[in-house]
Amino acid sequence: MDPITIGAAFAVAKAAVAGVKEAIALGKEVQECYHDISAFFTAQGEIQAAVIQQEHDQKLGKPVQRDATAEALDAMFASRQMFKMEVELREALIYGSGNESGLYEEMCERRDAIIQARRKALEDEAYEIRQRQYAIKRKKEQRIQNIQEWLAVVVGVSISSFIMYAVWWMFKHGGDE
Repeated sequence: MDPITIGAAFAVAKAAVAGVKEAIALGKEVQECYHDISAFFTAQGEIQAAVIQQEHDQKLGKPVQRDATAEALDAMFASRQMFKMEVELREALIYGSGNESGLYEEMCERRDAIIQARRKALEDEAYEIRQRQYAIKRKKEQRIQNIQEWLAVVVGVSISSFIMYAVWWMFKHGGDE
């Protein structure tokens, strides 16, 4: 994910947290803040997906488009800012709306399950790709080994045949001189 998209996701997340805080301060129900909460977690998901995809690309050995230091700084900045905003949102949901205290925990559990499933899917894909590459490499090595073995057999038979012919020739023509 490029820095502009990350910046846009941050702006959306920041606006969503502000919207939720304002709605709770005005006494609105949590359900009325659904769109803001959804927007925050969507933006957070986009940023996390970008980080996961970046890790996945590195595992697959895909070329990195930017400097490693810049990527590390962006990931660190994004992680810290999203954590701060999530704490603000959590506190607003837990302390601001008394009748929906378990909502945040349930939301986080479901989100974490979805993230784990996505991460596992990416890891499984990377594992399968590595296995296919290993199988191709092993098949190629086996083919080379088979060629070498057959070549050794052909050379060995040729040399043996030449020696047997030379011995036969010596016995047949050896006494003629």
